[in-house]
Amino acid sequence: MHPIGLLWGLAEVGTGRMPRMTHPNPGPVVQRILLGAQLSAARELRGLSTTEATKALGWYAGKLSKIEAGDVPTSDKDLLKAIRVFEIPAEEAEPLQRLAAEARRKLPPSRVPEWAAKYVHLIAAAKELKLWNSDTFPATVQTADYARAALTQLVTVSAADVERMAEERVKRVTILKSANAPRLWLVVGEEALHREVGGPETLRGQLEHVRELAKLPNVNVQVIPFDGGAHASPGVSFSIVELIEGRPGIVFVEGLTGSDYLGREHVRAYNLAFDNLRMAGLSRQRTITMLNRRIAEL
Repeated sequence: MHPIGLLWGLAEVGTGRMPRMTHPNPGPVVQRILLGAQLSAARELRGLSTTEATKALGWYAGKLSKIEAGDVPTSDKDLLKAIRVFEIPAEEAEPLQRLAAEARRKLPPSRVPEWAAKYVHLIAAAKELKLWNSDTFPATVQTADYARAALTQLVTVSAADVERMAEERVKRVTILKSANAPRLWLVVGEEALHREVGGPETLRGQLEHVRELAKLPNVNVQVIPFDGGAHASPGVSFSIVELIEGRPGIVFVEGLTGSDYLGREHVRAYNLAFDNLRMAGLSRQRTITMLNRRIAEL
């Protein structure tokens, strides 16, 4: 098998089969990311830098980077050119062409901001999710009331969009309870248990919701206590989405008006930080005990 298949696990010998992911139809956004990752791997195996490959392809500066990041669809013409320049063999080229065609499908409109939509589709196709938030609960595990209260305070979200966006956040939680649910590692700072987003009743409902999630076999919830001292990611919340078993995944870091999707060398650093956060967190049982105590207080 060509080394690209070995690197990404995207084609089995003699079959051209694509990897199995959590969602039966991962959608064009994720398929663009997978296609871009394969092309990036093929380019690197040829020993070409992005600049050298761009010149060989005859593309404008930045086009290859956008394709490899999964930010834009890849036309058949551009893909054929990349297959030739990167010397991808025929048995690997055919599934790439099918993937590129699927990745050009149009998505239904969403109330999620454009720069965050990519993350929503990544979650739908994830094998594993690692979420870290220091002071609140992340969108993927929010209740409707908690989501509304959080969204209402965002200056980048209009009042007209709050309800629809809250509903979309709640839908993400159903993924965790599906037949092909991803593994979830949720680590939060103790402040998340005390910050009364939406008031005491809303926070109580959120904590009860997280407690129920913590009972699922595919979910592990941990809290880093106030007295735990310094930790590995002060002031920076992030998510790590693993799409393919054994591959390093993609890091998502969200800001007020935009987001970053980090790969390659960044993923190693964030995975190491997350491992350290988990080690600093309370055990599963001690976390549930803390949740119970806080729920009783409210």
